[in-house]
Amino acid sequence: MTKRKVLRLISLAMLTAAAVFIGCALSAPNLGRTIYIGAFEFGVEQWRICYALYVLVMIGLFTASFFVKDGRK
Repeated sequence: MTKRKVLRLISLAMLTAAAVFIGCALSAPNLGRTIYIGAFEFGVEQWRICYALYVLVMIGLFTASFFVKDGRK
């Protein structure tokens, strides 16, 4: 399997996972609670950063699949 296909499959899997997550979040909105790790509060802003990083990685992998050379792994 070429690197291009691998990157596209990974980005497709991430997109599918994101769609499932959105479906779960919309059906049960009370799941997004604040988590306390010791004295650290993992709240809304930290969740938004995690979501943004996830989207950036997904887009980056998909975009990278257009720039890799066709070759075997």
